[in-house]
Amino acid sequence: MTIKTFTEPDILEAAHLAYPVWGEGHAAKGLGKEFGLLMCEYIIRYGWYGAPYAFKMVDDGGKMVACILAGNIKQDSGYNKWLDAQMPSFNEKQREEAFALRDYFGKTSPKVYRHMQADKDLYLSFFLSTVHGCGKQLLAEVVALAKSEGYESLYLWTDSSCNHGYYARHGFEKVDEFKGNEWKTDADDYMTYIYKKNIITELSRSENSSN
Repeated sequence: MTIKTFTEPDILEAAHLAYPVWGEGHAAKGLGKEFGLLMCEYIIRYGWYGAPYAFKMVDDGGKMVACILAGNIKQDSGYNKWLDAQMPSFNEKQREEAFALRDYFGKTSPKVYRHMQADKDLYLSFFLSTVHGCGKQLLAEVVALAKSEGYESLYLWTDSSCNHGYYARHGFEKVDEFKGNEWKTDADDYMTYIYKKNIITELSRSENSSN
């Protein structure tokens, strides 16, 4: 396995990687796999801030098995402009689904940002691994780079559809949780969680243990 820089042309491959996790739900009810893949691409473009906090893990054949994206909240990833360009190709039900996801992002992001300071905190905006251990390596890559650039903490949000317990096991503290009505779900316990990781404390501990 090798860590490489994630670039914009990698978004499509990442969308296929994400499809079993998020795409199948968006493709359900007759909306179609192509639409599900577009929603995965939208999710990834939401997290896409470009360099330098974008990495992927590839296997010996060059296939992506994990990726991580982060950025400064002052940046604009342009994800909604991309979605606007796709909208004319959607039918009524697909547009309804796309607008629901857009609304969820639009109302959740500010709830994360209000915990953050742009000059001190980095936004971990997309993170996916399909091979055990690869996510931990990519996270360490981002933490080391963020620390070298002067950031103190990482923030992210996740929800009940994800393996959110992963973050508590890897040094993140849950700082908020809420159930909103922005996202359509039949589950009464569908929650959104905001996590913080203090990277200064973690790296200082790591440096001391190696001395």
